[in-house]
Amino acid sequence: MRKLFSRQLIEARHEMLSIFEAIDLTLHDAVDAFVADDKELAKRAQQATLAIDARCANLEAVCYNLIATQSPVASDFRLLQTIIYIDFNLQRMSDKVRRIARAAKRKVNSDIEFPPQMVALIEEEAASVYRVLGATASALVSNDLATVLTLSEEDEAVHGAYQEFFRVFNRTETMEVADDAQMDDFRRTVMVSRYLDRVASISMECAYRLVFLLTGQRWSPDDIAEAGEEELESLRIPSGEGVTLDPETDARFVSRLALDEVGHDLAVLIAELGE
Repeated sequence: MRKLFSRQLIEARHEMLSIFEAIDLTLHDAVDAFVADDKELAKRAQQATLAIDARCANLEAVCYNLIATQSPVASDFRLLQTIIYIDFNLQRMSDKVRRIARAAKRKVNSDIEFPPQMVALIEEEAASVYRVLGATASALVSNDLATVLTLSEEDEAVHGAYQEFFRVFNRTETMEVADDAQMDDFRRTVMVSRYLDRVASISMECAYRLVFLLTGQRWSPDDIAEAGEEELESLRIPSGEGVTLDPETDARFVSRLALDEVGHDLAVLIAELGE
C-alpha cells in the first residue's frame, strides 16, 4: 500500500507540472491570437483552458482522496498541500488565459484596431510573463529556492510593461464606437494587459509555495525576499519516503516549454531529453 501511495504522490506532482506546461503553451496561443487577430486560434486556446480546468478539478479530487484514505503525515502531507494550493492557482491562471482568448475574439468580432505601439507593448509584456512562468517551472522542477528569490525581479518587467500600456492608452484618442456594446467590447479587450499582469503574479504565488514544501515554513513573499538564499537553504528539511523530487524525471512534464524562457538548469534537462 505504501508503494502505491508513493507512486500516486509522484503522479499527482507530475500532473501538476503537466498542467502548468499546458497553461504556458495556451497562453502563448492566446496572446498570438490577440496580436495576429486570429479568431480560430483564439477559439482553440479558449477550448484548451476548459480542458485544463477539468484536469485541475480531477487533480484536486485525487489529492483529497489521498488525504482521506492514506492519512499522510510530514512531508507527504506538505506535498499534497502544495499540489492542492498550486492546483487552485493554476485554475486562476487558466481563467485569465481564457479571458485573453475571449478578448482576442472580441477584437476581431468588433473590428477593434489597436495602435501599433499598444500591440507591441502587449507582446513585450507577454514576453516578460513567459519568463516569469519559465522561472516558476524551473523552481518547481529543480526545487531551487534561489530561483524563487529572483522572481520579484522578473515581475518588475511585467508590471513596468503593464503600466506603460495604460500610460499609452490614456494618451490615445478615444476610439469611435457605434454603441455601448462595442464600447464594452473595447474595454474588455484593453484588459488583456491586466490579465497578463495577473498571470505573472499568480505564477509567482505557485513558486513561493515551494518554500513551504522544502522548509515547512509558511512565509509571506516579503518575508522570503528579506530572508535571502542562505537563510532559506538553512531551513531545508529532508523529504519523506513518499516524496520523490527528481528533476531529471520531472523535466519530462514541462519539456515543451521554450528553452529561452526557462532557467539554465531546466533548459539543460529539457535539452538532454531530446538527445
